[in-house]
Amino acid sequence: MAGPARYQAALTAACARTGLDARDATVLHVRANAVYHLPSDGVVVRLRAASGSPDEVMTRFATAIEVTRWLRAQDFPAIEPVSMDQPVIAAGHVATFWRYVPVTERAGRDVTSLGRLIRELHSLPPPPVTLPAAEPLGSLRADIRDSNSLPADQREWLLARASELERQSSDTKWVLGPGLLHGDAHVGNLLHAPGGTMLCDWDSVSYGPREMDLVPTSMWRRYGRRAGPGMGRSPGMTSVFSQILTAGASSWSSLSVPPPGVRPQGR
Repeated sequence: MAGPARYQAALTAACARTGLDARDATVLHVRANAVYHLPSDGVVVRLRAASGSPDEVMTRFATAIEVTRWLRAQDFPAIEPVSMDQPVIAAGHVATFWRYVPVTERAGRDVTSLGRLIRELHSLPPPPVTLPAAEPLGSLRADIRDSNSLPADQREWLLARASELERQSSDTKWVLGPGLLHGDAHVGNLLHAPGGTMLCDWDSVSYGPREMDLVPTSMWRRYGRRAGPGMGRSPGMTSVFSQILTAGASSWSSLSVPPPGVRPQGR
């Protein structure tokens, strides 16, 4: 088992609680979450640090589990959560457990598949799950406040800028209507599996303007991600927008009113 010591301790504790075998665990990646593969169990474990009260992270991850179970019942190709009581708290981290998917190729920059899946997602009815309201800036405010690298004047400027951007967002006229959002829809969250392309990483699932699922791809293009298949000013890049924009107003008419279960983020 490899990875930072704190994640190793959390993985061992999480597996002990759930009866899984952590001895042959391998690291898939460590970013906002630490992600491990348990080969003997065919399971992927996602670990997120939960400093202070873990309630917010637990609620968010529990929502991801509920939504993906519902999506799979709708035959949507979402990654499959393991059938167990989860998420769990272990050694100061929140852990979720997912079925491992062997991939046939790297996702690369397959925005065509991404556009198709997001369009399909946006055409679904609201799930019977309490969803957090989408927040355009996510955890930015908390990240700014918690940063040890920002001088006071820069922190003050960034917080003021965040307030201005939130005001602009609240005044924006959205044309696609509100609905179920993946929340972090980019090509890095695609899995090309033997049975077809799947969408993973549902930690930011929420309810809000559908255009928000276009933002990650738009930012990659705007801020100069290295060009590749489907990126830059190519037909592939255009498809991720066109497949969503042309889904048809009729498929959204029943979603124009937020479902009663929408909650403010973090509550």
